[in-house]
Amino acid sequence: MAASELVGNRIVHYRYGEPFSVLKKEHVRSFSDLSHGQVCVRINKSIVHPGDLQLIEARYGDPSIALPDGRVPGLEAAGVIQDASSETLKETGLEIGSRVMFFSPGAWQNYAVVQSNALVAIPDDISDVVATQLLINTITARQVLRHALAGLDTPPKYILQTGASSAVAKIISMLAIKEGIQPIRLVRSDTSAYQLHEYLPGGHIISTEDECWKEKVLSLTNHRIQVAIDSVGGKLLEDVAEVVERRGKIVFFGNLSNASTNLNLFIPKALSLSGVTLGTWQNDTSEEERMKDREVAIELARTHPALFAHSKEFSINELEAAIHAVTARGKTGNVILTF
Repeated sequence: MAASELVGNRIVHYRYGEPFSVLKKEHVRSFSDLSHGQVCVRINKSIVHPGDLQLIEARYGDPSIALPDGRVPGLEAAGVIQDASSETLKETGLEIGSRVMFFSPGAWQNYAVVQSNALVAIPDDISDVVATQLLINTITARQVLRHALAGLDTPPKYILQTGASSAVAKIISMLAIKEGIQPIRLVRSDTSAYQLHEYLPGGHIISTEDECWKEKVLSLTNHRIQVAIDSVGGKLLEDVAEVVERRGKIVFFGNLSNASTNLNLFIPKALSLSGVTLGTWQNDTSEEERMKDREVAIELARTHPALFAHSKEFSINELEAAIHAVTARGKTGNVILTF
């Protein structure tokens, strides 16, 4: 098919490093040279995940890798199908002009080329602001919970969660409650505990600001914490290992503290530590499970709109402010870039 000219902006970095230093906005002129299976999406909104910033820093990779053509960050967006071959859209239920959301690299730009199987139609009753928050957080939450419950004969009565105020942790809490599991939710301050209770009641919420928080956890659970989910790492992961019972399981899906952890307790207590990443989602799940993950995301938007109600929007000219908002202490809502 003939390529159409596209003129717009993109956020890009040509080397890995601290986001404030390496990110820049570029005005670009390109063409939608689409192969079979590819779709050009005009982006309206894109979420800024903490993980996006970690990828820019190459926190888990080699920061010396060259990026001569530049790398556009962002993994999730909502927009409109701008261009595609009729064969590509056949039997998808989509057409030029359809509203879609996706989980795919290169989302922080006006136009993105995406594989058609990554697109999810946005229902008319869900806004772009909500749609761009749905996929990654829901998929991550379900992926984490799947790993946490895998291999258990019966679901545990309790699950201990750190970083419980985060967007993903809130979804994990809701999914756990639906499974009949009581989440014990750890936050870092009494203020955060109060806000989380008002925002999303359910389970027990304990502030690690309380010097006796570990004793409270053990008392509430009668010393029966078989499974914990951690996204903070550092010293808090060491503390979690203290309260998890012998032969217990800790699922680790983030290191918000960016600190190292002493794992000495894992040996005498025979604890297991399992890492979870979105990078293995395609390989870890069946097509049926992946479809269900997407369906649950849309269901959450409809049944629990409060999960997505406190987002903050920034234009791409306000990128620095958006990054500050993502990393701000006590952040309560997601951060959205508007294109």
